[in-house]
Amino acid sequence: MSAPVLAHTVTVRAERAVDTGAVHSRDTADGVAHFAGIRYGERLDATDRFSPLGNPAPECPQGPSTVFPQAPGSLDWLIGPAISRLPQSEDSFLLDVWAPEGASDLPVLVFLPGGAFVSGGGNVSWYDGTRLAGEGGAVVVTVSYRLGALGLLGGPETPLNLGLQDILHALKWVSANIAGFGGDPAAVTLAGHSAGAWYAYVLSFAAQAKGLFCRTALFSLPWQPPLTGAAYRERWELFTDALRAAGPGSLATAPVQAILEAQATVGKAYAGRGLGLMPAADGDLVPGWAMEFSEAAASFHVESLLISSTENEAAAFLHALPVDAVSPEQVEGFVAAHFEDPGAVLEFLDSRLPDATPHARLGEAMSLHQFRLTATELAGQAGAAGLDATLLRFSVDSRLQGAGSPHCFELPFLFGNREGWTDSPMLTGFPDEVFASVSDQLRSLVLGFVRDGRARTIDGEPVGFFDTDRPQLHRLTETGLATTGTEPALRARR
Repeated sequence: MSAPVLAHTVTVRAERAVDTGAVHSRDTADGVAHFAGIRYGERLDATDRFSPLGNPAPECPQGPSTVFPQAPGSLDWLIGPAISRLPQSEDSFLLDVWAPEGASDLPVLVFLPGGAFVSGGGNVSWYDGTRLAGEGGAVVVTVSYRLGALGLLGGPETPLNLGLQDILHALKWVSANIAGFGGDPAAVTLAGHSAGAWYAYVLSFAAQAKGLFCRTALFSLPWQPPLTGAAYRERWELFTDALRAAGPGSLATAPVQAILEAQATVGKAYAGRGLGLMPAADGDLVPGWAMEFSEAAASFHVESLLISSTENEAAAFLHALPVDAVSPEQVEGFVAAHFEDPGAVLEFLDSRLPDATPHARLGEAMSLHQFRLTATELAGQAGAAGLDATLLRFSVDSRLQGAGSPHCFELPFLFGNREGWTDSPMLTGFPDEVFASVSDQLRSLVLGFVRDGRARTIDGEPVGFFDTDRPQLHRLTETGLATTGTEPALRARR
């Protein structure tokens, strides 16, 4: 049982460490110390909400657990409202660390949460790293970064991508300081989910991040090219018009609530057409070719990739759309717009979901285009570039009607902390014994990758890397892990 005491104290003394002062653990459970609310940076100009970061002041190494300003998440109906229980602050430049007591030179897992670039936080109860750290003999780090307009907008011509800059600063902090917690700065795996996976992916070929991590694990990486200059300006104008209509004040001075309301206006304007706010090509960290996988793979500075998706990703996003609101013609229209050979895709849908509603067929087509083919394409290009890539599919169904294996569903299994998801509807009715079995298998795969770049079964057997000549994936179901073929040669329209 956790004890709410300062049970462990670390004063960082790594070779390149900044002076962070004494960092205290909030509690210790199962031989793992949890260091909560560690400041990895502070704005260089405290009066400028768009300031880049500098090193944190040593006299304030930790802060209360807060998250960056955000509205309730669009997937709260699925994952639950845990994040709403944390206070919000524009200074949530915080990370949490879990380290086995007595740790020394252990591999490090840095996890970036998702949230469509507008919500989320690394210190939510969902991402408790106790089991990953204790069972995997690893140091686990979760990171919070700036969100929404405060993390993505700058001026009408200049996207700042501050969320990505924050993560880069946090990685530099980890490289300089993680040895003081028992981690090996030369054995860092950067992992992310959804928007966090997008950021982890981009940093895997960003020259500024070279040497800060050596492996990348991507969970539900979305197909999401960065905004062009014109698309960014369009969103900027829509946002500033909405902010101006709400009352006096600019983006630099407006109250947070007004900013969140203006964000919502942008989101509604792009509903059904993509994300309202997201990273834009900036000629620096985010190149315009970011989602051209052949170019990205040739530029990767990591040695291995783990690429995972769930079976029914899009079921999470179509929940609000009534089943009878989707017609066969709408499915055919989506397929024609998003695939090179619409006829082949429609045949695939017929064979895979012979008696399904158009609503379910649309979800399958969206999951295929946005996530599953994205994972397969990236694995293929990485393999062609000589990188070790492991392709994983999480195919365990929620008991929530119509959800299947939706976006986010693998997360409680990955962290192995069902108690952190007690109010998550997607786990309602899910058998404890099945949860434990699947969770053990998923953690084994991921922790094997964290240790040496090779995902491993519970029995310690390594799973195969992606072979471009015989494309296969490793599918995790309730009954175990099986190696199967990928989808037919269906080409998404990119």
